[in-house]
Amino acid sequence: MRLSLASATLAVCGAIAFAPSAAAGSIDPAYLGLRGSLVFSDAGSTRGSGDFDYDEDYSTGYEAALFMGWVLDEDFRLEAEGGYHSADLDSITIVRDDSTTYTSGDIVEAGGGARIGTAMVNLYYDLHVFDGALLPWIGAGAGAAHIDYEIDEATGTFNGQDTAWAFAYQFMAGVTFPVAEGLSASVGYRFFQTDEFGYANLLGDKQQTDVTQHSIDVSLQVHL
Repeated sequence: MRLSLASATLAVCGAIAFAPSAAAGSIDPAYLGLRGSLVFSDAGSTRGSGDFDYDEDYSTGYEAALFMGWVLDEDFRLEAEGGYHSADLDSITIVRDDSTTYTSGDIVEAGGGARIGTAMVNLYYDLHVFDGALLPWIGAGAGAAHIDYEIDEATGTFNGQDTAWAFAYQFMAGVTFPVAEGLSASVGYRFFQTDEFGYANLLGDKQQTDVTQHSIDVSLQVHL
């Protein structure tokens, strides 16, 4: 975990330091962007040292991100991105209960959720397959995620709140098109996942889980 986080942080810092020099030789100016996303989280899997293991179900969430990009050549772009993800817990499904309070398969309503701040470096490949204004692209990114994780259940059995750092990565695909002079918009799909991270519930039990999300993204770019 610590090695992954250190590597991700170095990657972010290195890419940001490198980007202005790369942009100086690029064929197009740099750009600034704002992205909003509708987020769908996969069921999580919490396994721990206490009496309970369970899976989490999330409600539909959202993400907002700011990014700056540099065109490296006619095919590749580099971006530095800061984002915020939010997804509320809807319920949990009991997988193991050594206390016999619940039975495996029981569904328990729960509150709380995952609030994630991210610092990511993304590399995009532009696909020049159309003669018109549409520009499809694919991309991948990696970085660090700071996760504020909370679970709140009526009986208090699972309650806990903790923060953790984890390595995160993502894959993207979409299309960009001009909307005005010096302004473009993009629509895309994003897969985002964190490494496993630990938290403690109110009983002091150590738990492990991760976050996996799919999102529909809409962004606006200002070309400098």
